[in-house]
Amino acid sequence: MKIKKILNNNAVLVGKDGKDSIWIGTGLGFQMKPGLEADESKIEKVFVLKEKNSYQRFEKLISSIPIEYFSLTDDIIQLAKEKLDYELSEMLYMSLTDHLFNLIKLYKQGISLHNRLSWEIKKSYPKEFEIGKQALCLIEKKIEVTLADEEAGNIAMHLINAQINENGDQMIDARIIAKKIRDIIAIIRLSNRLTINENSLAYDRFVTHLRFFFQRLNGPEHKSKPNPLLAHVKEQYHQAFQTMKLVEEYLKSSLNDDEQLYLTLHIQKLIEND
Repeated sequence: MKIKKILNNNAVLVGKDGKDSIWIGTGLGFQMKPGLEADESKIEKVFVLKEKNSYQRFEKLISSIPIEYFSLTDDIIQLAKEKLDYELSEMLYMSLTDHLFNLIKLYKQGISLHNRLSWEIKKSYPKEFEIGKQALCLIEKKIEVTLADEEAGNIAMHLINAQINENGDQMIDARIIAKKIRDIIAIIRLSNRLTINENSLAYDRFVTHLRFFFQRLNGPEHKSKPNPLLAHVKEQYHQAFQTMKLVEEYLKSSLNDDEQLYLTLHIQKLIEND
């Protein structure tokens, strides 16, 4: 395949039949020029990016970041694609590569960055956190740097933030979601004087409910019919209902009957598990 552009000594932009891709490999661009055939035997990684701005950002990064970080990021993303049931934005290649390079650069300078939400990410997004832990093993193997376990939370957040919904839009910031979940749990705990078991099935179900709840809350509005069951639940689980209203007040959002109903029932389960 012919070279369209030399990105650096180890990366070239190639194209055929209107389809472009970036090839990465030691010496791929060395003493080469546009129009020549690229040496396929030197290929280590191939990146196919659909968005034009993705190529532009990729080009800028590749001029300042060693190729082993792009290879590392690709290995992490391939691992994530095998284990997650949602599509990832191609911008993740840039954001995660940039994050890992700067993180490890600071680490080698003796500077460690802490993720205060690592525990919340672990509880709210166990699949993504586990991928983050496996990514730490890849980093240790490929870059020979041992990072703290809480860094798995940062990698998980990059995966969550790169999630694409059915409309092709990226989802809301994982850091914001994790903080909201933490705050809501605190409201439930304090208003009911509970000791919430974060290893319980009720807790896991509640956190899962909140994740999808936030997606609905930040999505397009849908007309909702009054739910006659809400009045019954309000009467039977009065304390859980009052707690739900505190959550609604915290969110500064007027919830429809269905959302109030299910949120109240999940809160009741936490109360019963105390």
